[in-house]
Amino acid sequence: MDLYDTSANSNSNYAEKLGDNTYHYCQSQFLNNDGSDYRSNPAQSPLIHNTINTYQKQNSLDLSSLSLGTSYWEHENYNKLETSQSDSSPEYFNPTNQVRHENETNYLLDNFTKLGKSSPSLDQGYHTLVSPSPGSTTPNLWNEGNLYKGKKYQIKNNSFDRLTDDLVVKIFSFLSSLDLSVCAKVCRRFDVLVWTPALWRTIQLEGENISGDRAIRGVLRQLCGQGRTGACPSVEKVYLSDGAKITDRGLLLLARRCPELTHLKIQGSTAVTNNAFFEVLNKCANLQHLDVTGCFQISCINANGPHEPLRRLQLQYLDLTDCTILEDNGLRIIVRNCPQLSYLYLRRCIQITDAGLKCVPSFCSGLRELSVSDCSNVTDFGLYELAKLGASLRYLSVAKCDRVSDAGLKVVARRCYKLRYLNVRGCEAVSDDAITVLARSCTRLRALDIGKCDVSDAGLRALAESCPNLKKLSLRNCDLVTDRGVQCVAYYCRGLQQLNIQDCQISLEGYRAVKKYCKRCVIEHTNPGFF
Repeated sequence: MDLYDTSANSNSNYAEKLGDNTYHYCQSQFLNNDGSDYRSNPAQSPLIHNTINTYQKQNSLDLSSLSLGTSYWEHENYNKLETSQSDSSPEYFNPTNQVRHENETNYLLDNFTKLGKSSPSLDQGYHTLVSPSPGSTTPNLWNEGNLYKGKKYQIKNNSFDRLTDDLVVKIFSFLSSLDLSVCAKVCRRFDVLVWTPALWRTIQLEGENISGDRAIRGVLRQLCGQGRTGACPSVEKVYLSDGAKITDRGLLLLARRCPELTHLKIQGSTAVTNNAFFEVLNKCANLQHLDVTGCFQISCINANGPHEPLRRLQLQYLDLTDCTILEDNGLRIIVRNCPQLSYLYLRRCIQITDAGLKCVPSFCSGLRELSVSDCSNVTDFGLYELAKLGASLRYLSVAKCDRVSDAGLKVVARRCYKLRYLNVRGCEAVSDDAITVLARSCTRLRALDIGKCDVSDAGLRALAESCPNLKKLSLRNCDLVTDRGVQCVAYYCRGLQQLNIQDCQISLEGYRAVKKYCKRCVIEHTNPGFF
């Protein structure tokens, strides 16, 4: 006998006891609006249908939130749930909604726990793609210990997670070294991608609160662990500036771990000595750019031992600014070991004299830029020797070398006729004679600083007529210059971009002439009437 036939017989017996009215009422509950009986199609019964749905919800696993279709995070109630957590809206914190929120969250987490790592549709995190090292175990985010410890774990899909590793590395390439180290703490994926060797070709550390030794050691520890030799061949440039300092220990580590180093800049590192640089120059054979500004313990740059054959360095750029103990003998060793030098800066190396400069053209015949500004022991005899550099010299600064006069400057102007930049600021013995010879010999001059020199309108007129391509001119503290000289410069040098007339006897008429003929010129002045 059918199940529903048995139910009908029992209902008939029950009706005999309760009466016909009750029987007719119970029978009406099984009828559709059209009079058909639910018992012929049990699935259409509202009571049975609700019972079946409730049973299915309680005894089956709903994979809709884990499938490739509509995810849990796209559910219509997700925004409400997220808003209730972040905004604390009273609408979502009534007892009913709070219970429903807790049930849905626990239900989702229960499903995660049941599926574990075996679900192909479940994103288990970037760390699962990285092969663990032997003897180490990767923590499982899906076990019960991690799942309910602290804040419950939630997968949040965002647009950044959809980017490939190559694109993320490309984005990281625009960040500084300090920003990269911060990004490494964001998540495990970033921690892996940040230490891509290509991102660390240049290590740049800035700021007084940065310990250069500790930072270099930390970076090299991460990078050297990826190779078999313990070296970091990807590191090519290291810059420490703005207060970031290093000692001999950090330099020795760089020399040992970075054999392919080509650029090294360690400004203001007062604890660095000659011995550390000896190791750097011996281990880093490709070093081309060296800036040791403010390292006042440096007295020589040498890679040769006392009984070793002479070894030539590949240095092309050397900045020894403020290395105050550098003497002529040390400079002689430097230029002898660095025949390829093109850029040499000796600003405020106060012990350098004409004898030291005499060696520069002998060994570095291709030198293009030289600065001996604030070297008060340099005289015209030193300029006579520097003039031997000839047409290769393009940049020369003898600012504040107050023993330089017209005689030395005329020799340089005649022999170094391809000069582009000349700074004789503070050389009060320089007058119109030297400026006239300079203008006629160095017609390619682009920048000239003759501040506080004995130059008048006649010298400016000769300069303007012979050097029409002049871009920068400084006349600061030139007391003999008037509006007429400035007007000549403005009329002939219409491409002038920068003019300094601070503390000069220039009126509004001269100022307007510059504005009229030199449309793009930036004028530096101290006259409040020009504003």
